[in-house]
Amino acid sequence: MKKIAEKFRGLFVFAVTPTTDDGEKVDEARLRKLIDTQVAAGVDGITVFGSTGANGSFTEEERKRVIAIAVEHVDRRVPVITGTGSMTTSETIRLSKYAASKGVDGVLVVPITYWPLKENEVDEHYTAIARAIDVPLGIYNNPTTTGTDIKPDQIARLARLENVAFVKESSGIVERIVQIHLATESSITVVNGKDSAMLEAASVGVDGWYSGGCNLMPVECVKLFAMASRDVHAARQEFLRLYPVFAMQSQKSTLRVVQTGLDIIGQSVGPPRRPLRNLGPADREALKQVLAQLGIGAAR
Repeated sequence: MKKIAEKFRGLFVFAVTPTTDDGEKVDEARLRKLIDTQVAAGVDGITVFGSTGANGSFTEEERKRVIAIAVEHVDRRVPVITGTGSMTTSETIRLSKYAASKGVDGVLVVPITYWPLKENEVDEHYTAIARAIDVPLGIYNNPTTTGTDIKPDQIARLARLENVAFVKESSGIVERIVQIHLATESSITVVNGKDSAMLEAASVGVDGWYSGGCNLMPVECVKLFAMASRDVHAARQEFLRLYPVFAMQSQKSTLRVVQTGLDIIGQSVGPPRRPLRNLGPADREALKQVLAQLGIGAAR
């Protein structure tokens, strides 16, 4: 199964999960439109229910519906990954099996337990999942959100599991990308998940960029990712141009910035589900000015 890890390389948007204007229901029409916009912009893949998709804000049945829509609507134009991380190992396995039955190309698992996990608990969690499913499995390290930090040596151990195909490293410690490549002998795909570290990650040989900001700036992110592999100077200039948005994502959270930004440019995907909210008035105005300066959308 390691041989098919190539499909997880490149720029994948970590899609928001659109809701109706009251935030109470998944908006299926908005989801399809978002997918079409991203594919048309040239992304290499679509991921639903990553962190930017607010996977913890939706029920298992809602997540299943979104997964089914994503696979059906993408219709093999690009690979589809879904986040299946859940509070328990059994729920994660159940959702992963469902996703596999619908035809996803891979599942990405983040440990979203309320309590930070110990190293042996992480090992047991991923091992149980890997042994229970027959779809490529991605390890998602996002210690800021989860409180659990899966370090390179542990990732290397887990990479020995037959269907572990890729890892999303979102700690922002770019050196870990190199460490994972060395520890795994480049047997799995290693991608960066922190937009503000994109250029630095590209410079050390990362295999891909899994981006939340791409929801808001798909054309710009596709351009930047392509530049990073062929023209470092041009990529640096473009990265610095977009950096104010990436910096705001780090400070205010990608989900809030992206969903507010899409509303600003007239492409609303609805609000986050409570208790999460969009940016407040002052931050919204600051983001509006940044987007206007970048010429992104019809800021209003």
